[in-house]
Amino acid sequence: MKSISTAVVVVTISALAAGMSGCASPDYQARQAEANNTVMGAALGGVLGGVLGNNMGDGRNQVLGAVLGTALGGWAGNQYGKGQDQTHNRIAALEQAQSTVTVMVHNSNGSYTPVVLRKYGNEFVGPRGEYYTLLPGDTQLRPIYGF
Repeated sequence: MKSISTAVVVVTISALAAGMSGCASPDYQARQAEANNTVMGAALGGVLGGVLGNNMGDGRNQVLGAVLGTALGGWAGNQYGKGQDQTHNRIAALEQAQSTVTVMVHNSNGSYTPVVLRKYGNEFVGPRGEYYTLLPGDTQLRPIYGF
């Protein structure tokens, strides 16, 4: 009975340590989801590792199995969280690309200046915060962004 309580303590401490591991996402919600995945993976890995460690050999491997299971489960949960974060970032980039329009402004020396406009409803907003009710053309943007 004492070895079971020791295993529970080790699994809990290991899960908390794995859960406090740093996440790479700059977004708070994505970091939180990644941390939750790490903790869940560590907890599941610890339980499975404890069960496997207890059932392998003479039963003295329970704590070692729980620690190894926690470490591997935490790593797997963290990797899953990173994959989810990357998917979230790709979707956000695609949504941003759909809500922007780039107008090429022809300059007096023959070069072009790209002006990225964001679409909000039926209006467009320029890089300096100016609003346009219709999509502005080259001639309308040249005095502001061209030379």
